[in-house]
This record gives sequence, structure tokens and C-alpha cells, in this order.
Amino acid sequence: MRYNRNTMITDNNVLVSRVKDKIKKLIESRNVTVYELAQKSDLTEACIRNWFTKRNYTPSLEALEKISKAFQIEPFELLCEDEDVLAATPENKAFVTAFGKLTLKQKEALLSLLESFND
Repeated sequence: MRYNRNTMITDNNVLVSRVKDKIKKLIESRNVTVYELAQKSDLTEACIRNWFTKRNYTPSLEALEKISKAFQIEPFELLCEDEDVLAATPENKAFVTAFGKLTLKQKEALLSLLESFND
């Protein structure tokens, strides 16, 4: 099954594939070796390599938490495409929290106001 960023994840294989792809991209983009990632995440190098070489070898949730900490990202970011992730800065977290507390009418008004800044 192929997926794109709009695909709802209902197939475990798709989820695992997406997470493994994200880890590979992070390794490449951050220019770290598997050995360095293993050291930072307190996992074995063999464990990480097995995710990419053994077909049915799936990272555990504990391992994914360690990987996300090593990359200094939130665990949910392993499931997202780069452009889908809102940087988890204190300002963004505060904004998202405050936005979630607004009524629908307030949200619409705020979005309209924000769109006017881009005109």
C-alpha cells in the first residue's frame, strides 16, 4: 500500500514503513551515523540496523521514544512528513493550547485575521 501525507494510517505496515522512512531521513539530514544514533539513544547499533534490514523487525515504542529524544524531537514527529510538523517551540505550544480553547466562531475570526496579514 502506498501512502501520501493525506493517507489515514490504518495499516500497521504503513505506519511502520513511515516511521522507518522518517528515521532514515533524520539520519541523513542530521548527518549522523547509525553508531552515533545508537550511542545517543542508548540502543545497540544492531538493533537500529535491523529495523532497515529485517523485513518484520519493528521498533518498539520504548525504542522510538529513545530515538526521538536522541534527535530532540517529539515522538509524534516520527509519524509526520517534515512539512506537516509544527515546531514544538514554547510559543507554538502556547498558541495551539490557546487556540484549542476558543469557540468555533472565535477560531474562524482569528483565522480570518491571520489570513489578512498574508494579503
